[in-house]
Amino acid sequence: MVNKVEFRSNPPARTCTRKYKNYKSYKRYLSADFNNRCGYCDDFDGWIGGESTYHIDHFAPKVKFSYLENEYANLVYACSFCNRFKSDDWPSDDHTVNIVDNKGYIDPCDVNYDICFERDVYGNIVPKNAVSKYMHQKMQLFLTRHRIIWNLTRLKIQLEKLKPLLETHKADKEKYEKIKELYFSLSIEFHDYLNYLLGVKLSNES
Repeated sequence: MVNKVEFRSNPPARTCTRKYKNYKSYKRYLSADFNNRCGYCDDFDGWIGGESTYHIDHFAPKVKFSYLENEYANLVYACSFCNRFKSDDWPSDDHTVNIVDNKGYIDPCDVNYDICFERDVYGNIVPKNAVSKYMHQKMQLFLTRHRIIWNLTRLKIQLEKLKPLLETHKADKEKYEKIKELYFSLSIEFHDYLNYLLGVKLSNES
């Protein structure tokens, strides 16, 4: 049985109290509140151009609930994939009813979001209940890109932690060599994932 790991290490929280007439004006606040990650799949925006390439999703679709178009509490920082696949899908005619017969969506800022998803050790997103299974299929959270980006981000964080240790333990040859060997090994793995990501251009899935 494959072990599971935490889905998100730093869940998003909407903190912006400003009021704008156009929801697009909230983008910089959303990117900060969502830790520069897609609210749904947790993909880091830095691998595909940053904030300018990410979308603003209306959790309850604006085509159905126009009065929520510019409400910050209804906005989600999302990658183009999740935003496109979710589109205007909604299970009811009431913006407060987001799940009907185990079909619908969980707000990424809801504390229950992290209970409903996890990852296997390879970085694949794993749904844990009926609603998250619906989201997993509808939003295609099974795509290879999510695993690749998760691994790239994981390796980047590890490399950033190891690098200063090389300088710290420079006088201790044995420890220095072990750290250098690990750093080298992780660097190769990092570039393998990066080259794969660049090769598929984030659009061709294997």
